[in-house]
Order: sequence, then structure tokens, then C-alpha cells
Amino acid sequence: MKRLTTFLLLTLIFVNAPGLVGAKVYQTPAKSYQTQTPPLAVTGSADGKYTFVLSEGGKIDIYSDNGEHDELTVSPEFDAIYASATGEKLWLTSKTSKKVQEILVDFVQTINIEGSPFLGNEHAPVTIVAFSDFQ
Repeated sequence: MKRLTTFLLLTLIFVNAPGLVGAKVYQTPAKSYQTQTPPLAVTGSADGKYTFVLSEGGKIDIYSDNGEHDELTVSPEFDAIYASATGEKLWLTSKTSKKVQEILVDFVQTINIEGSPFLGNEHAPVTIVAFSDFQ
């Protein structure tokens, strides 16, 4: 009898919990993106820095949190997209061809050197390569 009473009491609490809590949900539109072709799928990096939109025709639009936009072209067979936590790796899937493709994405970083001392031609090309997988 004691178990039944406890069960009924817990059931009443859980059934009425939403009414007791009175929680409300608010939504605020944060961003919107306009694509040239109909979007099929969207994903983003876990840190929120990048949003990837896969559109019909094999186009991936990449939007960064600072407003920059870039795009990639892939096979039009893909209909879904998934991103790694950092956004440096994308997986594309196709239901029709039963295919998964992994893409590595390298983001070019601009380094502000204004006011820094330099020797030589100030407009000389410089390439810096960072190996993120080095242990």
C-alpha cells in the first residue's frame, strides 16, 4: 500500500509538473541567410563560428559569425551535411548513391600586422602553415 501511495504521489507530481513550473519559451531571430538555390540541409560548428548550408546543385555556402561568406562546390548527388565541432571537417551523405564523403576545410586567417616592424618589401607574400593535428 505504501508503494502504491508513493507511486500515485509521484505520478501526480510529474503529470502536473509543467503546470506547476509555468515555464515559457521565448524565441529571438538571430540570423538569416539568403541562398541562391533551394537549401537541402544546414549544420554548424559547435563553437558557433561557422554555419554550412548545402543547397541543390552541389553548393555549400559557408557563413562565419563575423559576417564573411564563402562557398564550395561538391557533387550534386549529396543531400545532407554534418560538421565536426570545429567546422574543419564536413561529411556529406547521399541517400540515392549510398555514399558518404569527408571534406577537410581550411580557413584562411588574416593577421593584422599594422604598426609592426618589418624588414623588406611590405607587400611580399607570406604563407603560414599550422599543423593542427601535430602531437
